[in-house]
This record gives sequence, C-alpha cells and structure tokens, in this order.
Amino acid sequence: MKRKSMSVILATALVAFLLFPAIAQAAFAKTGTSGAQFLKIGVGCRGIAMGGAFVATADDPSAAYWNPGALVRVPGTQFQFTGTKLYADMLYGNAIITREFSGIGTFALQFGLLSSGDMNLTTVENPSGTETFTCSDMVVGVSFARMLTDRFSTGLTVKYVREAWEDVSAGGIAVDIGTLYDTGFKTLRIGMSIQNFGPELTPGGEDTTWFNGSDSLNTYQPYSMPMNFRIGLAMDVVDQGPHQVTVEVDGVHPADNVEQVNIGAEYWYNNMIALRGGYRVNTDEEGLTAGAGFRVPMGGKALALDYAFQDFNRLEMVHRASLGFSF
Repeated sequence: MKRKSMSVILATALVAFLLFPAIAQAAFAKTGTSGAQFLKIGVGCRGIAMGGAFVATADDPSAAYWNPGALVRVPGTQFQFTGTKLYADMLYGNAIITREFSGIGTFALQFGLLSSGDMNLTTVENPSGTETFTCSDMVVGVSFARMLTDRFSTGLTVKYVREAWEDVSAGGIAVDIGTLYDTGFKTLRIGMSIQNFGPELTPGGEDTTWFNGSDSLNTYQPYSMPMNFRIGLAMDVVDQGPHQVTVEVDGVHPADNVEQVNIGAEYWYNNMIALRGGYRVNTDEEGLTAGAGFRVPMGGKALALDYAFQDFNRLEMVHRASLGFSF
C-alpha cells in the first residue's frame, strides 16, 4: 500500500511538471494586476543561486520566506542577514532569526526593507522632473512550524506588509502557508507553499488623488498582493564521503503571471564549501543564476557566508550577499 501511494504521488508530481511548459504557453499573463512586488524578491543566497528552486531544500533561516513548513529543518538558534543590490540603484535588506523549541516547534521573526533611492518626480508639464522622492517597502513577519508526523511538517507565517511613496502609503496583513513531506524514498522530499495570501491593499494619505494628464481627478484604487503557489521535488542525488549534491525542480504559479519552472542544484564539499547553480524557465528577464558559499565551524557555533547573482538579461546583473550565524 505504501509503495502504491508513493507511486501515485510521484506520478502526479511528474505529470504536473511535464504539463507546466504547455500550461505556461496557453495561460494569460496577468502582469501588472497586483502590487507589493517587492514580496517576490527572494531571501537568502542559497535559494536564489539555485534558481529559486528551494521550497523542498530550505534548511536555513530563509525557509521562513520560501516555505515556513521547512523551518523544522533549521536546528537550534540561527540568524541570517541578506543584502541585495537591485537594478536602478534599489537596495533590499532582510534579516531573519529562528529558534527551535524541543517538543513545540520552530519560531522565526523576519524583517525586510526596500529603498528605491531618489527618483525624479515627473509631471505632464515637467517630464524630466524638478523634485525627487523615494519609495520604501517593508515587511515584518512571524513564523511557526512543527512536525505533525515523523515525515510531515507544516508552517505558517503572518506578516505585515507596507508600501509608501511620497505622502501615500498602503498596508495590510498577509499569510504564507507551507508544508514539507519526506517521502521515505531515498531522500526525496516534496515541498509546497502559498505566499502572500491576504486582502487587497488600499492606498491612503495626504495625496489621495492624482491627475491622469487631463483635468480629471482620480482616486487610488485597491490592489492585490502577489499571491504565489510553489511545489517542488528535491533529492540528495550524491551523498558519499565529503561530497553531497542536491537537485531540485520547482513549479511556480504566480497569480499575476504565467507558470514558471525553476531548476537548481547545490554541491557541498565536507559541509564547508558550496557551489550552486540554477535556471528559471519561462520568465521575461530572469534566467541563469549561480553562487557559492562557505560554512566555518566555530566550536559549537558556525558562521556562513554566501553569494549569489542573477542574470536579468536586458536589465543589470543583480548581486546578493548573506551572512548567517548559528549557535
């Protein structure tokens, strides 16, 4: 019976992945139908370097972003900070701290802040802009995960999301839900997560109206958050001596775009030096990703340094660095 159930699970997952490219071509791209796009910026260099294929591999604090159900794989107390330099001089910083409580579960607290830097304030009369303004986005979240059986875990993140530009801002609550299942077949794992589920955000503030280029006055309308569904399969295809290789394939279904497939791999030597690579299929600009990392034991503690870059084709290359500490 167990083998039959496993075969059904694997067959269903395989069919889903095989259908993703066909679905992606036939789907209608709803680009521009949601806001709070900064919530799509990945956290942690490992997941980014693996092409975003991390929902079933995450075992560091960034699991709070990719799949809160995977937080059960993060032992002890750990801290991680990720800094990202985006195109157009935008900067994004994210910090996560996790704590495992024996017999209860694992908690995580995260904080992220995006800054656009100075931008020109343009009008119909002054298309080049005579003043500058900044946009800033913020997210604060609390996560909890625990094992429900010896192979199945689930997790939940509740977060406050806020966007602000000039004298206008919008804020609200969003929820992430994740699960992780160890199939028992070799090291095969299945991870799933739903991100950014919540009500619409409604802009408000001093400037609640705007002109569309004529004399008509317009009010800001509510907009959706970028809800996202991920499912992934991961396996340690090599685990001999000092060598370990993990391969993962994720299917991604964003509410405001077509389906995508993320493919990634991670190689560890002696659990101290890592090389990573990945590719994102069916995206407008994203494609190749790569990175490396070092884990330095310090007695009963460990220091982790990681780097990742993303090729955004016609846009600038995006670089990330993260610092982690476990104790």
